[in-house]
Amino acid sequence: MSMPALRQPKKCPVEAKAPPAANSEKRKIAEPQNYLIVTLRSGKKLVVSSDSYHGILTAGELYRCVFCETEMVRDVICKERHKTSENHRKIVENYPHVEEFSENLIRKLNGADHYCTICNVVVTTYFLHKHIAAESHSKELQMALARALAYKPFN
Repeated sequence: MSMPALRQPKKCPVEAKAPPAANSEKRKIAEPQNYLIVTLRSGKKLVVSSDSYHGILTAGELYRCVFCETEMVRDVICKERHKTSENHRKIVENYPHVEEFSENLIRKLNGADHYCTICNVVVTTYFLHKHIAAESHSKELQMALARALAYKPFN
């Protein structure tokens, strides 16, 4: 049976736990999102989220790194510490973007899986071309290109 693509929402709200006596409603907090500029060999620039570039998926109460195959507590500090770790950086270097898919920023994972940096999803080889042709991927790619055009460096 083939595995469907995993998709991470744009902004996952985190439920903040209020003291029991203070407030019975749960508050939702949007997680901060950092972006990276990826420059292709052709010179074209794409802007993707830092989590997408580093292969960090949100899975319920956990973060999962698709390259290191590790899970961590859903804590922003823990996630950022993992992304900046030397071990993670060395592992990510072993998963370069596949040239055949150039601007789609596809990385080959172990086995029959691929990782789409644009959409931050894991896709099986069987569904890869369908994923790239899908409207959702095209929209994400256009947003990445638009972010690159709108980018202005700090002076």
